[in-house]
Amino acid sequence: MKKLLALLYSIILLNTAISCTTLKIGIEMLKSELDGDALIMNEPNVLNQLEIILRNPEDYTMTGFTRKVFSPELERTTHRYHSFYSIKVKNKTTFLLSFTGTKKWFYSIGVWAINTSSDSRSYESYINGNNEWDVQEIYSANGINTEMTIRNVINMINDDVTYYYNDHRYDKPGMENCNSALLTTIVFN
Repeated sequence: MKKLLALLYSIILLNTAISCTTLKIGIEMLKSELDGDALIMNEPNVLNQLEIILRNPEDYTMTGFTRKVFSPELERTTHRYHSFYSIKVKNKTTFLLSFTGTKKWFYSIGVWAINTSSDSRSYESYINGNNEWDVQEIYSANGINTEMTIRNVINMINDDVTYYYNDHRYDKPGMENCNSALLTTIVFN
C-alpha cells in the first residue's frame, strides 16, 4: 500500500511539474529543505523563543507574509503558496516563524519552525528589493496583536496539530498547513 501511495504521489508531483526545472526544484526541496526529525527535536526551542516573547510582548511586532511555495521558479497560484510570520524586536528582524510538516507528504507531524531556509531566502530577497519569491505582506491597518497571536501558536504547539498539505482548501479538524495555521493563529489589533 505504501508503494502505491508513493507512486500516486510521484505521479501527482510529475503532473504538477511544468518544466524540468520545476521538477528539479521539487526534488531538491524534498531532499534538503526539511529534516523532519530535526524539526521535531527543535520545536521545544521554538516554544522557548515564543515564551520569551510573552515576557514583554510590547517589545515585539509581527507581520504575516505569503510567498511562492517551493522556489522562485515555481509559479504562485491561489492554491499553491506559503505563509509565514516575521517577528521583530525594536524594528530589527529576530526570526521568521512558520508551520510545516515533518515530511513532504499528504499528512505528517506538524511543527512550528524558525528560519527555514526557504523562509529566510524569500524574506531576504523581499527586504533587499528583489522579491523573486513574490513575497506579499498580509496587511492590517492596526497591525497584529503579538501577545494573542503568540499565545495561539503556543496553544497549537501544545495541541500537537497534524500537518495536512491541503488544509487551506479542505479544512480538516485538528489539522493545518502553513496557510491555515497562520490564519488560525493570527489576531489583528
